[in-house]
Amino acid sequence: MPKEIKVPTERGVLLDGVLFHKTHTDTVLIAIKGIHGNFYSSPFYYNIGDTLNDNGFDFIYAQTNDAFGQIKTYNYKTKQSDTIGSWNERFAYTDEDINAYIEFAQRQGYKHIYLAGHSLGANKVIYYLSRHHDKRVEKFLLLSPANLEHMMSGVTDFEREFIRNQVDSSDGEKMLPFYFMG
Repeated sequence: MPKEIKVPTERGVLLDGVLFHKTHTDTVLIAIKGIHGNFYSSPFYYNIGDTLNDNGFDFIYAQTNDAFGQIKTYNYKTKQSDTIGSWNERFAYTDEDINAYIEFAQRQGYKHIYLAGHSLGANKVIYYLSRHHDKRVEKFLLLSPANLEHMMSGVTDFEREFIRNQVDSSDGEKMLPFYFMG
């Protein structure tokens, strides 16, 4: 049976994840899911976790900042509740989120850490590894990376201009008054 875990980030947010730990092993696969992906509504990860456990691997299904539309979490630094989710996706949190799971795996005693990414999670793994060349990650697996060019093709000129103006006027932290990319 998988165990829910809380993984602290540098910014203080606690991310939800699931650890499949069935056998004594020093190898773990950390799977970074795509946007909206979460273990509450997508049971496919049970098959992956059970299969990996049966073959001598532990498995962490890692929810990052963009799981769900919106979900309440706790910030241990501010001691307040926080809301994360795809409504407030910040690709810049990729490094911090992935690093938090790698550090969690190290604290658990894993000596061999593999990263996997699915959909936008694959793009996040690429981004993280290209910036950090993290020697703690021995191998990586990319499953159906998101086509970012296609995703951005639906963004209108009005939306681009609105966002550009918002950033230029130092309002980049404000919520957009419209849904963006769904």
